[in-house]
Amino acid sequence: MQKNHALCSIFSLLLLLMVCIPGGVLAEGPDEIISEPEETQTPVPSDPILGLIYNGTVDVKSSISVVADSGISYTIPGNTPIGVLEVLMNSGAIEELSIGDELMEKKGTLLLYGIGNLSSGNGNGWFVKVNGERLEDVVLAETMGLSRYTLKEGDVVLYTLGDPKGMVSESKAYLTVTIGMVDEAEPEPVKEPSAVNTSEENDESAEITDINTDTKPQQSDDEAEHVSDETPEDQKPEKTTSGGQEVIYTGSMSLPSGTITIETTGGDYDINAATPLGILHELLEDDKISDLTVSDKAMKKGGILILEGINDYQFTGDKTWFVLVNNVLLKDYLYDEEGLNIYKIKAGDEVGYYFGEPSEPASAAQVKLVITIE
Repeated sequence: MQKNHALCSIFSLLLLLMVCIPGGVLAEGPDEIISEPEETQTPVPSDPILGLIYNGTVDVKSSISVVADSGISYTIPGNTPIGVLEVLMNSGAIEELSIGDELMEKKGTLLLYGIGNLSSGNGNGWFVKVNGERLEDVVLAETMGLSRYTLKEGDVVLYTLGDPKGMVSESKAYLTVTIGMVDEAEPEPVKEPSAVNTSEENDESAEITDINTDTKPQQSDDEAEHVSDETPEDQKPEKTTSGGQEVIYTGSMSLPSGTITIETTGGDYDINAATPLGILHELLEDDKISDLTVSDKAMKKGGILILEGINDYQFTGDKTWFVLVNNVLLKDYLYDEEGLNIYKIKAGDEVGYYFGEPSEPASAAQVKLVITIE
């Protein structure tokens, strides 16, 4: 009996120790919710940086066909920046191209919107450098358009998606292409005129020469008197780029505020009134200018509106409107923040609008309009 009592005491002691010792099997502790570990997901950036997507040498053709986003096919020189990209796409080096033709009719150039699935937007655009020089493909389209600029063997072409002011290494993506052999088109044979045609042309030119040199039209006394009475004011002076600059308007105005609705070739847009285009809109409302032409063809590329005409002076191919603020050129064709519907004008600024060649001094422009903001 005593032996059984001792065994029970020992068992009770062991049970007490199991309950009281921390970490014991039956020890009580704070309630804990045990959950299964969650799977770690690697975040995917919404705008990934791909870096270098192509680097190599490309032999180019004399001409190549390019299909724009509009569905229209254009034949352009193969040794141009867009011609090179078309060669890369045909070879499978890049998947697809997004090409705009909004400026083809007026400026004769195609625009680069996208390479593969990488498109312009969100403050980033595709821009091109050749041997380190940025191609100003919109304003200087006649010489630097991406479907017009002529590449030579050995040229290094850099296509970059990103901020034009930033480093290439910080861009979203870029391609580097070295131009190899250029397949130049053979010149068409010149047809020699036949002997009969040559002699006939000589006879005709001889007759014309005789008429011009020997026979002069006789003027009546009335006609001679009318010519002598003409004054220099009756004759239109020749327009020059070095002098005789026409002034459409010069004056001052208070800094506009708020938002205005401006009409463009593609629809109406609400823009800040305190911008170069906002100021022109106010001058139009005040009858200081009679006509204002604005294009929205660059809205897709950089969200900017382009000034194409004031009064009778419209873009002609060799002359365009450009803007200087405090004698500093706004390069809206390079930097979105300097767009004429984006750049903010401040009180005290002098805003000059010039019709001519942006790469030349403003004094060489054909026409100007200058406003001082009070």
